[in-house]
Amino acid sequence: MKRSTRTKPPGRKRWGFLDNRGAVYVEFLASFMPIFFAFWCLLQSAGLYAAKLVVRNSAYLGARAAAVVIPDDGKKYGGTKPGTATGKRKSAIDGAVRQGLAANKSIIQALTIIKLSSGGGQAKTSFGRDEIVTVTVTAPYRCRLPLADKVVCGLGGFAILNASASMAVHGADYDYP
Repeated sequence: MKRSTRTKPPGRKRWGFLDNRGAVYVEFLASFMPIFFAFWCLLQSAGLYAAKLVVRNSAYLGARAAAVVIPDDGKKYGGTKPGTATGKRKSAIDGAVRQGLAANKSIIQALTIIKLSSGGGQAKTSFGRDEIVTVTVTAPYRCRLPLADKVVCGLGGFAILNASASMAVHGADYDYP
């Protein structure tokens, strides 16, 4: 029975630091890490842009709700006079905005600011028929990907997203019975 002897493959010599084994692995690590980091930054940027779309849509939902809720019958909103944006009417508008913001879990709803203003930008609580109501939404977004959050959203890891939408208040020419 012949014993097998293991020998080094021909052409491979080992000379200390001049050994070329593992060079591909080191090159892979050197090139993979920047590409991986760039991918994470791209992914974080896509998440931030998606959140901007959600905030913009939420502002539109709020403006649409305001256009319908403000002139609606006061019996549905605790007897308040149509044309005012206070109390239950304001809560209904806020609810429409927050329902839209729920589409993105990285938006911090507890810190979101919702403002109603006229077409000129002055804060208002009462609106007449065919008057422009503008809903402005300011929402903080928490970037969640490690290291990429600092590059895309700043050192704090947060971005403030703003959006506003305007719509004419729809109102009836008659009083509700």
